[in-house]
Amino acid sequence: MNSSAYALSIDAPVCRYVDLDSFTDLLPAQVLSEEECTRAENLRSPIDRQRFVAAHIALRQALSEYTGLHNAALQLSTGSFGRPSLSGHTRTQFSLSHSQGLALIAIGGRGPLGADVELLRPVPDAAVLAAEYFTHREQEALAALPAHERDRAFLTCWSRKEACLKAIGVGLLVSSQTFEVGLTPERRSVELSVAGRILWLVVGPAPERLDCVGSLAEWRQTEARAQSFGSDDGGTRMSQLTAPKANTAARYAGAAQ
Repeated sequence: MNSSAYALSIDAPVCRYVDLDSFTDLLPAQVLSEEECTRAENLRSPIDRQRFVAAHIALRQALSEYTGLHNAALQLSTGSFGRPSLSGHTRTQFSLSHSQGLALIAIGGRGPLGADVELLRPVPDAAVLAAEYFTHREQEALAALPAHERDRAFLTCWSRKEACLKAIGVGLLVSSQTFEVGLTPERRSVELSVAGRILWLVVGPAPERLDCVGSLAEWRQTEARAQSFGSDDGGTRMSQLTAPKANTAARYAGAAQ
């Protein structure tokens, strides 16, 4: 692989969609952690509970295949911002996202991964949401598109931002307006400045599927002090940690990992 291809690569040899409503290869509920069971029980809708359980069992099956460990030996823990990890296997990186009845699972062995999937759907308030969560350049690009292309472009940008935030593991504490990912699914570098450090990520598309948009991001490198980056590579500076309005964000974000 040449250096430029390596620089923009994402290490996710396991990347798969799971149709949760037709997922029948269920394991005993005991394989889920106490925290997972509690989260499932707290969901009011039976279909939401079924989808949650199916997604997390599918994740465990994928992790078992990747690591060679038996399902019962997989011990998942959760960090302070809700990012899951596999106890005793720090080099195994993974991310899970689901949008209604569709899940996306990504597993790799290099940098922290973020995955996000969004089912294609009308987004009548796309312009309002873009003004709150997208950069000015992303807002302008969205407004310039023909009306019939805006829903997909909005959801593509949203899923790319979600994937980046999941990869760095601090979720909505970082304002999505402070870094740029673009409205198209090509692979590109993204630079975030957090607490005086530059976090360099690569974001790109998940396997193509007609009913959704999926994005992957990998946290590739950290630099000790913030620097200025040119706009040619799409990088932008971020100098603040802010929390967007969670109630609005929850309407469009993929389900938590």
